[in-house]
Amino acid sequence: MTLKKNQNTVPAIDRAIDVIEFISSCEKDMSLSEIMDNVDIPRQSLIRILNTLCNRGFLDKSSKRGLYRIGLKFLYLGHRLQDKFDLRTVAWENMKELSQETRKTIELSTLDRDQLILLEQIRGSEGLSLYSRVGSVFPYLHAVSVGKVYLSLMSEDKRRRVLDKIGLPAVTKNTITDMEILEKEIRDVQKRGYGFEDQELREGVRRVAAPIFNFDGEPVGCIGLSASIFSFDLKDVDKFGQLVLDAAKKISKKMGYTK
Repeated sequence: MTLKKNQNTVPAIDRAIDVIEFISSCEKDMSLSEIMDNVDIPRQSLIRILNTLCNRGFLDKSSKRGLYRIGLKFLYLGHRLQDKFDLRTVAWENMKELSQETRKTIELSTLDRDQLILLEQIRGSEGLSLYSRVGSVFPYLHAVSVGKVYLSLMSEDKRRRVLDKIGLPAVTKNTITDMEILEKEIRDVQKRGYGFEDQELREGVRRVAAPIFNFDGEPVGCIGLSASIFSFDLKDVDKFGQLVLDAAKKISKKMGYTK
């Protein structure tokens, strides 16, 4: 398998992809010699690539015969990716309903590698949003309602590890930077079922968010509503919170969640 390589690519990664593509195209497990016959890679380099791919779970090597096959890591990644694509499709109608009912900005986010990612959004009449564009990433979970929701669903040990790594920097003067206060806020999220943020990420903006679960009961995303303090009064927190919570429950049901 000899392909013309772009000069802007990384040769070692190109070679690893060649190996993956070849093994995935085979109907049976492959030996080292069979792989060598079909990829243009020196033996020692090939062995290092195979060992790396096995260590990372992208390939499996049978202990008895030393044959290689595609690993379960691809199945795991495929399920995660499918969850995210399914979520965008399934949530869209409920996002539109919430947008039409409130005229606020509606956001669909997920958590990946301890960072928030925007999957979809519908801008409200004020044009406010958590991110500049779909696909944007935000790392500070403590400063936004979506992040508080995810923190509330983590075990205490996991939550501590995540917050120790990211820290509690002040994004605005209203951002919670005290761990005890944040823990109380997280307990409130657990009781209410939705998260609330009051100008903690952006001055003049309030936001609520609620979790979406899949058929396994795992959180796969959050639906959120954001608006300026001029159209989102503090007395409306529970009203908007219940609206996003209801939308989240409807989406979760469509995702197969039955609890």
